[in-house]
Amino acid sequence: MAQQLRGEEDLLAEWLPALRDGLARAGAAGLAADGEVGMAFYGDLFRPAGELLAVGEPVYRAADVAEGFESELLLAWWKAAAAADPAVVAPGADTLVRTPRMAQTALLALSASPFMTGLALRAMVGDLKQVRGYLLDPATRLKARRSTAFPWR
Repeated sequence: MAQQLRGEEDLLAEWLPALRDGLARAGAAGLAADGEVGMAFYGDLFRPAGELLAVGEPVYRAADVAEGFESELLLAWWKAAAAADPAVVAPGADTLVRTPRMAQTALLALSASPFMTGLALRAMVGDLKQVRGYLLDPATRLKARRSTAFPWR
């Protein structure tokens, strides 16, 4: 999620040292050679057509959070962040009103969470849309699974 502006080699370079460290700490055999692990990548499915090297995200607002899956996922993120961090205002009965007001309140509360630090509101809304697209749009999910960037397919 939210890696559409990167690529499989860039992501693998970040994740591989952590994977090797984890294997070492667990006492497991290390990776024999580079190339033994590959990184799946399908972030390009979430970039606007013709903008392969785009540096920005679509300009989303709280009003762009759709009712149903997106607003329910946003509320779940909010509840989890509030449970993990007392600095995040927990959802209360007086704030759980219809989208976009609930979305605005949730996005504001999440912005105080260290899990979301540095994420702009539009990026959080974009992440909601990306998760919904992958989980609920069979065509998007099929394209991701058939991606040539899946090294083990």
